Amino acid sequence: MLNILQKLFLFFIFFISLTLGAENDSQNNNADLDQSVSNVEYTSMPTPPVIEIWHVGLSTTDTLPEYIPPYSEVLVDVIINGGIEYETIEPGGIVLNWQVNSLSANVYVRSMPLLWNLLYQNWHYLKRIDPYPNGTKIYWWVTALNVDGEMSATEIDSFLIGSLAIDDEPAPSMFKLDGNYPNPFNPTTNINFSVEQISEISLSIHALDGKLVRRLMLGNLQTGSHSVSWDGRDQSLCQVPSGIYIYRLQSEHHSGAGKMTLLK
Repeated sequence: MLNILQKLFLFFIFFISLTLGAENDSQNNNADLDQSVSNVEYTSMPTPPVIEIWHVGLSTTDTLPEYIPPYSEVLVDVIINGGIEYETIEPGGIVLNWQVNSLSANVYVRSMPLLWNLLYQNWHYLKRIDPYPNGTKIYWWVTALNVDGEMSATEIDSFLIGSLAIDDEPAPSMFKLDGNYPNPFNPTTNINFSVEQISEISLSIHALDGKLVRRLMLGNLQTGSHSVSWDGRDQSLCQVPSGIYIYRLQSEHHSGAGKMTLLK
């Protein structure tokens, strides 16, 4: 009788062991399956870089002025993925792209260097667009490529160099700029031009950052050659420092600009 009880007890222990082992195997298999599904979901999620246009201007502090002087180099500043990390970005993968005067023109590309912004404590990518003459329209955008080969791009934006507007039809020429002499100069230079049609003309002088230095209303000028002197003073009649300045003649339907250098 004792032998029978011992055998039954051993059989019961063996049965319990098998049951618990099967449950553990099932739980482990389910955990492995869940982990596998999680990995599949994670690796299949696209994670292209997120581009934020932080600043566009003639410097790191000033935004684009209403009038952008000819041959200005416009600065574009962007942050990627919130500016908190850069390891996932492909080296040289943040690119400033632009086209000149047409969306079907050749695309210029420049890699944007990475810089640490001490003020905001984040990473920035900055680059300047090449300088262009008066009346040039620039179409620009930024692309970003990460180490996984995923790319994103901003929408195309644009700005106009010099003139505030470009009409569909070319405006009739009211005057012709003949440059300034002497150039470089100190303290006075003469801005020479010829008027082809009687028109009201103004002269404005700007610093390279686009800020207005001096404005002179010349009134209605007759046809023929004219010359206007500038003595290196601003609107308050204070002497301005040495540097490069942009002069701009403006009539109702026409404008022209040139560059001059004041040396002291």
